[in-house]
Amino acid sequence: MPLYSCLTLSFSLVPSPQPSLTGLASPAASVGVLVLVVCLSIYCNGYYTSQPDHVPKNPALEAFLSGFNQLKDRFPGQSSYLWVRGQKLLQRHLNASSHTEPAILIFTAAREGEETLKCLSNCIADAYSTSLRASTIQIDGAGKATLSSDKAKLEVDYELSTGFEEGKRAAVVHRFESLPAGSTLIFYKYCDHESAAFKDVALLLTVLLEEEKLEANMDLQQVEERVRDFLWAKFTNANTPSSYNHMDTDKLSGLWSRISHLVLPVHPVKAIENNGCSFQTKP
Repeated sequence: MPLYSCLTLSFSLVPSPQPSLTGLASPAASVGVLVLVVCLSIYCNGYYTSQPDHVPKNPALEAFLSGFNQLKDRFPGQSSYLWVRGQKLLQRHLNASSHTEPAILIFTAAREGEETLKCLSNCIADAYSTSLRASTIQIDGAGKATLSSDKAKLEVDYELSTGFEEGKRAAVVHRFESLPAGSTLIFYKYCDHESAAFKDVALLLTVLLEEEKLEANMDLQQVEERVRDFLWAKFTNANTPSSYNHMDTDKLSGLWSRISHLVLPVHPVKAIENNGCSFQTKP
């Protein structure tokens, strides 16, 4: 009942003052006062319970969203998937009260977008880590291409574990496809759904495809299939010995299920491809 109607009813129950021989309030007056008290109680209770609960602010999330949104102007021509789905995944991770696994993304591009792929993945990782007042681990997969699988695996493990233990909150593994096949097994340790070594971090992997150009109208499933097929061709070989330390189809299937949470395409930005990331003008 609206407060006005309730009060009207309560006052209508209170009779006009009449001479009283006893000096006591009439029963009708008592009822009117009681209704008035009940009305005020209901109104006050309804007012306070209808107010929105105070939602505590998340400074890290606000800082990330601010930095991430600025990237849209710095990297024109990207798919809406990249901005919407990428933001959603990282935002959810930043907003979690506790973490069960790291945030994992794969960014991919064709040859014409090599510099943009590197620059954009770095910028997104930095937006995430900077929002947490931390820095980013950078790993160059192409620089480890000539190493043995065991040597490369030890180096990647050391760089990730040392960086995260020091408080860094994001890592970018550039040119994931260039790592020796067996060395990628170390990512079981960092990307497992339940027992990842570090859960409150973001791990970004980049894959540079062999084709010159990536179609602009590809949907996310097509992009994911393109990257999956490419890695299968790169990392599995009928002549590769089947052992714990070597990659095979079963191990790669298990690894893929852990790292392929979200595979996003990156399209070239001409200024970056021609002049590098440092040339880019900030908004």
